[in-house]
Amino acid sequence: MNVSDKRGVFREAFRALRPGGLLALSLAGAGSAGEPRYPLPWATTPDISFLATPDEIGGDLLAAGFQIVLLHDTAAAVAASLAPVLKQLETEGLPPLSSHVVMGENEKEWRINAMRSQAEGRLSLIEALARKPV
Repeated sequence: MNVSDKRGVFREAFRALRPGGLLALSLAGAGSAGEPRYPLPWATTPDISFLATPDEIGGDLLAAGFQIVLLHDTAAAVAASLAPVLKQLETEGLPPLSSHVVMGENEKEWRINAMRSQAEGRLSLIEALARKPV
């Protein structure tokens, strides 16, 4: 999400993999409903967030030479399952011992913004599996 030159990263992964090798990706991407709510776990502002749509990720993988085995957006399914977690965060906050102990006190806002952005279609959750041809 913080890499502006995704195509360059994919070209380097392609170069480093042996024929038949797999590249597995799981990343947040741009949704169809506009900019996500900031701050997010990887970026406090849009100027350091380089989200791509699932179609752009697919195009970059193909341009790097990969064959796409799987590419889909799981945001809607994940957002539905996270609705109770979002409600709990908004009403009760984080539990006393949670990842915010390491991540910092802004984690609650980051998580709420990410979950709301997913539910609103502002974030996609991209899962991809690409293979270097044999």
